[in-house]
Amino acid sequence: MFGSFYNLNRLFKEFDFLDESLLNKPHLKGKEKVESGTDENGEWERKTYVSDTGLFTYTYTTRKYNTNKKSTNEIESLKKELNECVEKQEFEKAVELRDKIKKLELNNEEIIKLKKEMDDLVKNQDFEKAILVRDKIKSLK
Repeated sequence: MFGSFYNLNRLFKEFDFLDESLLNKPHLKGKEKVESGTDENGEWERKTYVSDTGLFTYTYTTRKYNTNKKSTNEIESLKKELNECVEKQEFEKAVELRDKIKKLELNNEEIIKLKKEMDDLVKNQDFEKAILVRDKIKSLK
């Protein structure tokens, strides 16, 4: 019985050592490479960490979307698709695209406002309201 108590203490010390080593994050010490830029969707940043030994490497990318450009790009891509449909003489599809473009152009400002509201709701983890706002956005498109 006394021996098992000693083994438990040793086990707890091992767990404490593992916990400390994870909290100190020795695998994160090393080189950090940061890249950033912008593209048609907005700003992005990529960070890559490499440990001193080279055993651990991980990369993550964060992106800040530009909702205004995205909706404009959506309209532009629909207009290109509309022109292709006219050239192929797919007039029924062209009419649907034309109506969709008009609807997007009319509601563009409100869609942008609702997208910002939805982003704030998601950040605050109010997912039920975010779903309702998402549905409003879909109805305006």
